[in-house]
Amino acid sequence: MNNNINNPDNKTISVIQSFDNTFESDDLVDSFSRVLEMGFDKALEFADIAPILNDIPVLGMIVDGTKTIANLHLHKLAKKVFDFFYGIKDIAIEKRQKFAREYCQANREDTAEALLGILDRLNNQNYVPIICSLMRAKMDEKITIPEFNRTVLALERTSYTDLQFLTKFIDNYYEEGLAEAFESAGLVYQSVIDGGDADPNSDNGIKLRLSPTGRILLVYGLGYSMDVYAPRNTDVKSSLKWETF
Repeated sequence: MNNNINNPDNKTISVIQSFDNTFESDDLVDSFSRVLEMGFDKALEFADIAPILNDIPVLGMIVDGTKTIANLHLHKLAKKVFDFFYGIKDIAIEKRQKFAREYCQANREDTAEALLGILDRLNNQNYVPIICSLMRAKMDEKITIPEFNRTVLALERTSYTDLQFLTKFIDNYYEEGLAEAFESAGLVYQSVIDGGDADPNSDNGIKLRLSPTGRILLVYGLGYSMDVYAPRNTDVKSSLKWETF
């Protein structure tokens, strides 16, 4: 990964470079097997006397930061980074390196820095395996880098408590609050436009359906059936009539 970094501090540069080295490491499986024997929280608790997290370079550096400044934010980031590398540990190094090159070329920014930013912005740690699954889909040429980017951005904008209800929008559907939240994230679109019915929950009201980005998240991020289909067309239900004057 090429580091195009604009004047960050030396600690930040070191963390990014360490993330880069870990991402392209051929020893992830062995490193994680040692950490998992103890468990992440225990390994973090006893980091001073049993620095086993140093087996995963970037985690050793982030954990060092949490010890130094007692930063809850860095503690949460460390757990996300751990889950991320655990989720991709069995992916062939050649695939990881190819993803890093293509991501850097498409986005014109350092891949390690960008991935750290994504993990940092996630509003729920449970989203990390979804990011790993989307990355696998890109590595397997099932989605493109732009589709990966759009889906990750949509995920960042979505509440974890809402995500379980995304399947409701496989077919035309409306639910107040939920529909608007998914639409603002780009996961659904208005598939039926209301022609005057004041009640959106009626058969003649506004309906929304999975967008192409919503389908990618559901199929490749959450592992639902490939039968999920997201057509991009809109029906207009209207009681209006043209009159001749």
